[in-house]
Parts: sequence; C-alpha cells; structure tokens
Amino acid sequence: MQELMLLHGADLQVWLFFTFLLVFLFVERLAPRRQVPRNQRSRWTTNATLTLIAIAVLPLLPVTFITVGAWAESHQLGLLNNIPGESPIWLIAIATLIFRGFISFLTHWLNHKVPVLWRLHRVHHMDTELDVSSTVRFHPLEMPVSMLIGLPLIVLFGLSPWALLFYELFDATVVVFSHSNLKIPKKLDRVLRYFIVTPDLHKVHHSSYQPETDSNFSAVFPIWDIVFGTFRTETKQPIPTMDLGLTEVGPEQAEDLRWLLLSPLLKLEGAKTTELSQEAHS
Repeated sequence: MQELMLLHGADLQVWLFFTFLLVFLFVERLAPRRQVPRNQRSRWTTNATLTLIAIAVLPLLPVTFITVGAWAESHQLGLLNNIPGESPIWLIAIATLIFRGFISFLTHWLNHKVPVLWRLHRVHHMDTELDVSSTVRFHPLEMPVSMLIGLPLIVLFGLSPWALLFYELFDATVVVFSHSNLKIPKKLDRVLRYFIVTPDLHKVHHSSYQPETDSNFSAVFPIWDIVFGTFRTETKQPIPTMDLGLTEVGPEQAEDLRWLLLSPLLKLEGAKTTELSQEAHS
C-alpha cells in the first residue's frame, strides 16, 4: 500500500478531483439545494480563472507537504516517526488522517482570526453562492502562505508521505462534495455530517452572518470542530435562502477578477467598499 501510494497517489488525487468536479457539476443541477439566478457566467468565469491560477502556482513552490514529510521521515523527526517498534499501517493511516485534519482545521481557523491571513482568505468567502466552482476559488497567495503554517506541523507530527497522500485522496473528493450545491436527504445529512463535511455543513461556514462564518472550519472530517466547539448546524436563516458571502462586498466586486486579486490590499468597511473598488481600478 505504501509503495502504491507513493507511486500513484499524486496522479490519483488529480484524477479524483477533476472527476468529482465534473460529476458534481452535473449532479448539482439535477438536485440543487439552493435556487440560483440563471446568469452565472460571470461568476463561473471568475471562479474558474482563480482556480486555474491557484493550481498553476502549486508546481512553483519549492516544497510540499509530501516532500517535507519524506524529509522528516528520513531524519526520523516527529511524533509518528519516533513511536517505539513498528506501527501497523492502519494505525499510521488513521493517525495521519486525524493529525492532517488538525493542520487543516488550525490553518483555516488562523485564516479567519489573523487579519493579514483573512485578507487573503476572504476572497474565497466573497463568493455570493456556493457550488463546485467555489471549491478552489482562492487568492493565488493563500495556499503558499497557508503552507508556511502547515509545514512545521508536518515535521512535528512526523507524518509520512504515503499517509499524507492517503489523506489527500479524501480531500480531493470531500471538498468538491462539500462545496457543491447538492440537496441530500435530511436524515442522511444528520448522520453523515458527523463523519465528513457535507454541503449543508459547509454552507453554514459560508453564511454572511459572522458567527456562522466562524464555525465548521474542518475541510474533510468535522472531528476537530466537534472537539473545539466550533461545530454548528443551526442557522439564523434557512439554508436554501440564507445570504452567502460577505455583507461588505457586492456581487459585482465578488465577480471582478482584478478587484479580487487586489482586494488583500484593501480594508473593506461596508459603505466604503465602492470607493475602494474604484481606487483599485484607478
């Protein structure tokens, strides 16, 4: 299993991500959770462009979680690399899923709580709807900056590269599912949301109501939200009609690619947004 993951894990991750992206792009139209305006071309174009830019940036990074995990393993650094005796593969896999999930949770929480990080991350939250096109709608600098937080933790926990790739397979599928505008049966969601992040659970996180935005930080497994008390299922407004995005940003700005790329330089304060938008274009 370890050799298979190291040989084919990265390719399988890409294949799964784009396959599920296409599948849910089709399925969410058959059973939408929210009724959205017909004209979504501008929004989809912006989201697709941000996605392509974000993906293009990744190969330019000098290191990844996988390469750093391999370095830590070769130097016997970190918690899991220093457990006495030979640990079973299943134990390493489960521990990695838990610890890697914590890294994702912590990074996401910091992106909301640290002002300079929020300026980058809020590009993702400015989207006025949520569907599969929102999945990798990130400012191109967010992923590299977030890696600076995660890399030391990869070493600290001693997460091996094959186990990290195993987590990435879950991430590649669940994040597409959680961002989709898909309606699933309520009874199923009430059970499923305690094991993986469901579309309804993640829509709470994209609510424009700030207490709801600061909840459900987990990307794949909600365990750390449950542990730290940030797990939230009840909303101020019904999910099918709740306001998504940020109240200080209008739809025109949320779909303006140039404005979004410059937005980390701007301080958004409600009524001043229009003025700052004009400043960004000047």
